[in-house]
Amino acid sequence: MPANALLLLMMLVLISAAFYLGRSRALRSSPGGSAALHSLPNYHGYFVALWTGFPALLLIALIGLFGATATSQIVESRLTAAATPLVEIYDARLAEDSGAISAREAIALGGEPASISRARTQLAERQSAIAAEVEQMAESEGYRPLARAGFHFHALPRERRQLFMSDARALAFNGQPSEQTAELEAAADVFRPVDQSIRYGGAILAIILALAGLFWSRSRVQAGFRARNKVESAFTAALVFCSAIAILTTIGIIASLLFESLRFFEAIDWRIDQFLFGTQWSPQIAIRADQVGQSGAFGAVPLFAGTFMITVIAMLVAGPIGLFSAIYLSEYAGKRTRNIVKPVMEILAGIPTVVYGFFALLTVGPAIRAAAQWVGFEGAVTQSALSAGLVMGVMIIPFVSSLSDDVINAVPQSLRDGAYAMGATRSETVQQVVIPAALPGIVGALLLAVSRAVGETMIVVMAAGQGANLTANPLESVTTITVQIVMLLTGDQEFDSAKTLSAFALGLVLFMFTLALNVVALRVVQKYREKYE
Repeated sequence: MPANALLLLMMLVLISAAFYLGRSRALRSSPGGSAALHSLPNYHGYFVALWTGFPALLLIALIGLFGATATSQIVESRLTAAATPLVEIYDARLAEDSGAISAREAIALGGEPASISRARTQLAERQSAIAAEVEQMAESEGYRPLARAGFHFHALPRERRQLFMSDARALAFNGQPSEQTAELEAAADVFRPVDQSIRYGGAILAIILALAGLFWSRSRVQAGFRARNKVESAFTAALVFCSAIAILTTIGIIASLLFESLRFFEAIDWRIDQFLFGTQWSPQIAIRADQVGQSGAFGAVPLFAGTFMITVIAMLVAGPIGLFSAIYLSEYAGKRTRNIVKPVMEILAGIPTVVYGFFALLTVGPAIRAAAQWVGFEGAVTQSALSAGLVMGVMIIPFVSSLSDDVINAVPQSLRDGAYAMGATRSETVQQVVIPAALPGIVGALLLAVSRAVGETMIVVMAAGQGANLTANPLESVTTITVQIVMLLTGDQEFDSAKTLSAFALGLVLFMFTLALNVVALRVVQKYREKYE
């Protein structure tokens, strides 16, 4: 049995034993039986079990979350300490190298981005060459493998160091490293004892905490002890923590997007204006003048335009059809018709998006192309924004219809009766009473549909293509933000290149758009919502 599973089993046994020990002690402490206790015997058992399990399980969770990071930090510190003599030699040679000195001076003087980029490239080349010379010298003079491993780690770029530590960890625990070198083996030899110390030391400390909590909490149990209040306070704190998880998750998502987006903007020399307002998207080519290829093109306007066009087309289909069908089902349709039509419409929500994509590619796309060519648009293609938007609109009809129907049915019948008593017709009642009362829910349904349309990927890939074309013609191929994010992050990618990091910048823009959409919707609801007693 794995050590972690055995530790958790021991904790479960201790917690169960703590419950029965606390309960039995509460019964023995009261001569008059359970009636003389302030709290029921089970509450005393819960109190002892909480103090037995919570500190130990919290420690185990912290080790599980941060144990690997702590191990890596300790290994890094040992590598750095062992490599100190080699690092000093490297720094001395780098300070005397004429090529590195001229490159640093050019960077300090500033100038055109191309010249600064060339200077940085020259400096990086000189640093790599000097590091290779120091590594050869260390091997020939018989430096310890740990010192050579530490210097190799020091000479790596910042974004490569994490890969080095991951390979060393994989090599230490029979994983699959990307390569196997003497430096990695030396680092792996350091990983094993450090990891074992943290694991076994944490397990022993967790058992000690559990036993200490058991004895301390059991000593508190007596007839007048307010165990119920303590247990309820603990469960209240747990509920508050669970409620805070959603907020903390949102903060974490924003922080990760912002951090990686800043790395992307730094990689393109902070040309944020070109990213937001540029009209050419071609992230697969080079972004530095010294590399093979042209200057990188990260203008995201074609992606924004494609996302906007497909979303508008989808909402022009789903909004009216979904809302009008909800009004019909809730206000005009009979019970039998409603029981048949609503489940049939909701079947659309259960169809996989890849099936919609096939339908758009094989049926809707050719039909639209044939119709456009018959009218006279000879340049129409099968994969178009119109094809993707129409099929996506059909897909999100149930989101608008079902939610709007539920909201409309929630409007009090007394409002309808009052309108009828004043002489209003059914259509007037729907327009001037029911819809204003249900407006917040209808806006929420439309927002959900818009979010669904903006975030859809499979239909766009199959029906609209992947070309980043800036066009206002819905009969041409376009792409969206989500499709490009998937393309940029699919396969073996390096997270130190502007190409991959641009996916996070696109995600940040998508998040900001959704946030602005929600703010606008809230303002609209606050302005037009009807309030009733």
